[in-house]
Amino acid sequence: MVATLGLSLGLAGSASAAPRILLGFPTTVQECSHGGWAHFTGIHFRNDRQCVAWVERVVVRQDCLPAALADFQATGATYAAELKISLGEFISAVCRGQDFPVSNNSYVVNDPAGTDLLSLSSGNTTPFVTQPGHIYWIEVQGAWNSGPVRQADARFISDNNWVTWSDGPIFNKRNLETQINDKFVNWGPYNTAHNYNYWIVGDGDPINMRVFEGNPATNTPNPALYADNTGPAIGGVAMPAIVFEYALP
Repeated sequence: MVATLGLSLGLAGSASAAPRILLGFPTTVQECSHGGWAHFTGIHFRNDRQCVAWVERVVVRQDCLPAALADFQATGATYAAELKISLGEFISAVCRGQDFPVSNNSYVVNDPAGTDLLSLSSGNTTPFVTQPGHIYWIEVQGAWNSGPVRQADARFISDNNWVTWSDGPIFNKRNLETQINDKFVNWGPYNTAHNYNYWIVGDGDPINMRVFEGNPATNTPNPALYADNTGPAIGGVAMPAIVFEYALP
């Protein structure tokens, strides 16, 4: 996970005033003072007291590590909204979470049945099963080959070795995307390292991964279209998928 800081923006005032740094949420009570409580991009406070109380409850009480806070400084509010939980719940969860994957497995790109259930990181064949009340960060890494020219990653395709890229084939922009639990998800903008992530809420079921090629209107794969999917240049047809687990407070 890559730490991303907020944007620097000069606020109205004297020419000698230092620009205020806009962050997604406060990490210290000092950031709430001198009007700072009003300038966070991911959470709204009514006053400095409310801001201080949030920091003491979410950050201080959970004893958050600086790296965990920095990882989600700009993205935490977006992820919390996707998960339909509050920013405070999200930050508390990742602060108390683990820094090692609970599953470090692969899914194949030429399997229309989508039977690749991510397994436990211990290497046994038992599918990893999510737990209700937990949230999961799924990271897909790398790109793979679809035919002699085309390459694909979790969301995008390229026919010129990633000099340019597009959302998908012109005739069907959903084709060649990676699905989670047989559903299309928002993997976010293009990433030059081809690493994409998505959050899900645990439901007591395994995590299923597959590449989709077929009719997206009916979510029906066409097995014949998978014949030219050969996977990465190294490593056969398997694509890495890493899962991190965090318990909600």
